[in-house]
Amino acid sequence: MSHHTLRPRLRTAIASALTLPLVAVLATGARAADGDLTVEDLPHVSDSEVASHRKAIDVPEIKAIDVPKISTFTPEVETEGGETVVSLDTDVLFRFADAKLTPTAARAVVKAVQAVPDGAEVTVVGHTDSVGSEQSNQKLSRERADAVAAAITKERAGLDLTVEGRGESDPVAANTKGGEDNPEGRMKNRRVEIRYAG
Repeated sequence: MSHHTLRPRLRTAIASALTLPLVAVLATGARAADGDLTVEDLPHVSDSEVASHRKAIDVPEIKAIDVPKISTFTPEVETEGGETVVSLDTDVLFRFADAKLTPTAARAVVKAVQAVPDGAEVTVVGHTDSVGSEQSNQKLSRERADAVAAAITKERAGLDLTVEGRGESDPVAANTKGGEDNPEGRMKNRRVEIRYAG
């Protein structure tokens, strides 16, 4: 079949495809002469037809979420005999038995020493409770003091720092009471102190 034969047939097919929708529109809403189409010209759908297409939606049950208690970082600050002691709660700064500061904890440490004057001699002292061996507590207290001192030095290079680890040897509260465990006392003992004159 030649190109000359195909072209008229193709034109006829295209014309038919374009004419059919036009005829359908003119048959259902022949309002072109009278004006624009209105709502009355549109096909009507009954309420029962609409209802037949409605489906119930299953709404999942919403369960309450337990929000964990968030510990706030509030260092204790005491001044006595010309010395200021900033006590940091290691339960907030460190994970259990760990000596690595998170970036958030490091910022909290730096904020806690904002009042320390430049050039001051500062002693960073680590302490633990009495759980575990004396040797492991000594090591952990020193490592935590080192971590706090490193965070301070990074932001306050002008301070003269000394670092100590005292383990469980210098508690501020009783680790036990009446032969029983004293969790509140142990929590107070787990700390890093920042000491400076002023």
